[in-house]
Amino acid sequence: MLGFYFDNRLFMLVVYAILFFVMGSAIILKTNKKSELRLARSLWLLAGYAIMHGITELIIFVHKISSAEALPVMDVTLQYAELFFKAGSFMFILWLGICLITDYFEKYSVLKIFGVVICSAWVMLAVYMLGIQGGELHWAMINNLSRYMLALPGFLMSGVGLWLQKREVAMFHVTSLVNNLRGMAITFFGAALFIGTIANEPVLWPATVLNREAFMDFFGVSVIFFRSWILVFITYFVIRIVDVFEVEREFRLEEAMRQQVLMEERERIGRELHDGIIQSIYGVGLKMEQSLLLADKRLAEAKKQLRCGRDELDNIIQDIRDYIQELQPPDFSTTSLEEGARQLVEEVKEYSMMQINLTVQGEPAADLNIIQTNNLLQSLKELLTNIAKHSRAERSEVVINFGSENIRIRISDNGVGFDPVELDGPQHGSGRQGLKNVFYRVGMMQGTVVFHAAPGQGTNFEINVPYKKVRSGEGVLIKDPSYFKAKS
Repeated sequence: MLGFYFDNRLFMLVVYAILFFVMGSAIILKTNKKSELRLARSLWLLAGYAIMHGITELIIFVHKISSAEALPVMDVTLQYAELFFKAGSFMFILWLGICLITDYFEKYSVLKIFGVVICSAWVMLAVYMLGIQGGELHWAMINNLSRYMLALPGFLMSGVGLWLQKREVAMFHVTSLVNNLRGMAITFFGAALFIGTIANEPVLWPATVLNREAFMDFFGVSVIFFRSWILVFITYFVIRIVDVFEVEREFRLEEAMRQQVLMEERERIGRELHDGIIQSIYGVGLKMEQSLLLADKRLAEAKKQLRCGRDELDNIIQDIRDYIQELQPPDFSTTSLEEGARQLVEEVKEYSMMQINLTVQGEPAADLNIIQTNNLLQSLKELLTNIAKHSRAERSEVVINFGSENIRIRISDNGVGFDPVELDGPQHGSGRQGLKNVFYRVGMMQGTVVFHAAPGQGTNFEINVPYKKVRSGEGVLIKDPSYFKAKS
């Protein structure tokens, strides 16, 4: 491969330039300016490095193909342009490392002063050596200094900064992103060695000891070979890492949907408190007033009213406990429907000592969002809890079927059943209100609930929910304009 590189030197320069421009373009086009990641605040510096170094490779290419015919002034101009664009790219890398570290550890903000001092010192040395001293020797010296003063600390700090950033990216639970960020950090450490310490010209210590020719003599491989692979790996990791902004967008969207689920739960519980418990408490208050009126004349009837009120208060207390328990539901926002169903079944089996068989048929034909998953699992939880509390069943069956267009969940038991007419009666206890909650949740997803229940015959429920809601409120295109001219 090394022989191929030297035989196709000009072609490789063009390839390098393209890779650098691809890297810079990927960052510019995919970076989310509204991102909350620390990494997003610094990646533009890496894009600056890529574009500046891409221009450097093009300048070297032009210099190579025109060196035989170029005028001396043109040759010197291209040489100086190459130096300053290369040093400019190294300055971008230096500031990338400084910003990555100071964004993570604000106490190290003194590094910004270090960056200003180093960049200013290099510029002043460049002006002195090239503008006042001049000559090939001083050009080589300032070229080597750009590696030692800018590239070496820049790549080292950038590697450290990228390694720190992987902790923030880890919150998205995407292993590939963390691995790519870790790989890029390691590649930057390699760049610090092969780009920041190995000079091209044996001028100025340590370049007199560690330079391109000495490296070739000792290892038998040119340092250019390693620099080429470093470029390839950096470009690859950059293209993979910028996907973090798409992952972040989806993560923020999921967070918003979780908040929506929470708000819906609060509204539902508030509605149930108003419609059920508050009305029941009001009813108990009326019974207490009636008992006071009866206490002097009909003591037995007053005691009966008080006992009735006490029983209703017991029911209300139980309802409140149920609602409090629902305020701390299992975290279904980070699980799939199948995983959540298995978790629910195991929990109910544990405290009810009832045999529950779960069967899952097929594979989801489309992804379920958080709201769908939460509502389906909360509905399943409500039905299983009702079976455990009220049915006195020995066995229950749960079947989840993933169809091509909808999801069907069937829940059945061999318990005592209930009279469906009771659903329309006054609410005492949470069971009937719980079933109405199931109907409400499924209805929100444009699904249906069918069930069969009768005293002594157990219960059977079937929930059908489409993967996607049917669109509503769309306009209908009429191609014949005469339609609107017709008299109604």
